Amino acid sequence: MVKWTDYEQRFLTWDEIQSAIPRTHSLDSSYGWCARHPNTTFRYNPTVPARTFQTGITSILTNLENRWGYKVYKVYEHMEISPTHPNYASIIRTKQELITRIKEGLAGLDRAVSDVELLAHDARRYKEILGYFEKKDEHSLKALFIDYVDANLPEGISMKTIAIRWPTIIADFQALSDEDDTVEKVMKKLKVSRAEAVVLTTKVRLYKRWKELFLREVKERYKRIRTRLEARKKSIEEYRDWLRPLVRRVWQMREVDDHTLAMHALMPAGTGFPYSVHKIVYWAWTKGPGPHLEERHKPPREIFETEGITKFRVEPYDEAVKKLIPKIEEKHGVKITKEDVLKARERLAKEGSPSSLWYILIEIPVTILSFKLPTGLDVEDIDFDRLSSIFLTQNAMLVRILEIIAEEKRLDAYIDELLGGKVLQGGVLKKIDDLLAEDFPEVYKKEKKETKEKKALGESFRKAFREFIKTLNDIFGLKIGWIKGPYDPFVKDRIFYGYGRVYAREVWGATIWPAFRKVFGGVD
Repeated sequence: MVKWTDYEQRFLTWDEIQSAIPRTHSLDSSYGWCARHPNTTFRYNPTVPARTFQTGITSILTNLENRWGYKVYKVYEHMEISPTHPNYASIIRTKQELITRIKEGLAGLDRAVSDVELLAHDARRYKEILGYFEKKDEHSLKALFIDYVDANLPEGISMKTIAIRWPTIIADFQALSDEDDTVEKVMKKLKVSRAEAVVLTTKVRLYKRWKELFLREVKERYKRIRTRLEARKKSIEEYRDWLRPLVRRVWQMREVDDHTLAMHALMPAGTGFPYSVHKIVYWAWTKGPGPHLEERHKPPREIFETEGITKFRVEPYDEAVKKLIPKIEEKHGVKITKEDVLKARERLAKEGSPSSLWYILIEIPVTILSFKLPTGLDVEDIDFDRLSSIFLTQNAMLVRILEIIAEEKRLDAYIDELLGGKVLQGGVLKKIDDLLAEDFPEVYKKEKKETKEKKALGESFRKAFREFIKTLNDIFGLKIGWIKGPYDPFVKDRIFYGYGRVYAREVWGATIWPAFRKVFGGVD
């Protein structure tokens, strides 16, 4: 069951990401880095009339996305409301309406899943039959004819009842071909009596006619079933997309008492004020300027062997990302798979650039405290803490994209849990049948022991080598200059302190920060 947690508890901190990036010495940034730029990091706490925030932040985010070249994600949202707030009743009513719509949507989704399972079963059966025709498997086709057509004929006419008189008649029928359609051919081929040959000839002619009609019918049915199956599969995705924002919205609404709200750090004096607290975190990121070279490094062979995978100038899926994936899984409660990593790489390439080695991520964490003063004035106390720009290399950016994908998987897993039949176990969504089948692991193919040992040996060697270098650095203070990561070892100095000053002045100071001041004011 998915439970609500704070943003700080759910997502990796920048310190956690930075600590996972290996370094040969304290100043080395050749393996990547991430840090807040000091000139664009601060707390901004304006107080504005009620219902100002939504209009203002929409304007800023739209400009970030459409005018200034950023990709914007809302990665976290949560709302608490006091029972004494004027909007409490309407919000709770909205929550109940959302729950009703979710139940209806889940019922529709459940029906769609059931339809897909039934259609998939029929499709497999008809595909199997068409395979008999494709391979010209006369034995299997004749078996179908005997079991489903001939067996339903009246007693004394079907071969199963005639077998009392001629015990080998079914085997004799299987031995005949479509050309054996005369009494003389049958008698000569099988050395049987004329009476039996007459019956077999009739059966061969019926079988030939049935096969023509049956093939035409199976082709039409298979086509209709596949069409319906693909349509229902698409409807399942549509149901999920439709349910996702509804479930997320209910997820975000909490009913708490005044005592709980009184503990909030932004609580105004006294506990009698009717108010609500709304927490949101946005990420807006863009690729950093720099050289766009055609030189590209290949992805790690042991992970990405599929053709058509985007190649980066420097592969972002490195040791630092691998080290952080278990922490992402622990934080978000899902399993990060190879497909998730591939999806994150493609998103990084599409929304960023395969040639860009560093990025800028604007982090906008905001808490909106809405309350009504004794004078009757409705206000919003807006706290951006900390509004900041983070400069980071592409491996750290890949970690953040993986966290976005993990949140999407977390929500999908919750929907699947609501549907039943699936359970989130160890971060992996498993079918009930798969859980039961785990009692019989011998039916599943296992990886060869030799392959496992080779992989383990290679990984242990790499790990031991890294530990050896780290020990040299820690004990002797050595700086192994010939061992460098794929990034510029002075990238932090060149970009963070070089371009960072230009960015703070010409981008942040001239564009983004004035947009916040224009909308929310509060700063002279």
